[in-house]
Amino acid sequence: MITKIWLSFFYSCRGIKATFLKEYSFRLEVMVIPFLLLALNFLDISTFRKLIMLATYLLVPCIELINSAIEKLADRLTTEHDLIIQFAKDAASAAVMVCIIFVALIWIGCIWF
Repeated sequence: MITKIWLSFFYSCRGIKATFLKEYSFRLEVMVIPFLLLALNFLDISTFRKLIMLATYLLVPCIELINSAIEKLADRLTTEHDLIIQFAKDAASAAVMVCIIFVALIWIGCIWF
């Protein structure tokens, strides 16, 4: 069981590394984290709100990982224009955008109220 957990962790780290190396948007979202931590440090709000704000932001790279996986899988299926594959890629991209809007609303709510 320990071996299975270790292998799962190893595969996950490999996926994060591969996505970081190949996907600009994922790299950008991960590289923003230190700046967000710095900004959170200067905000005069409770530690709980800061944790909520950080946790919600971490959803963005998570959804980006799924988006990247869907895009790579779709590209592997066919390189020809296909309406169903276009829909899948657009929907995955829209999920990232909705997540970013969600994070923005949470951050505004935590800072404003």
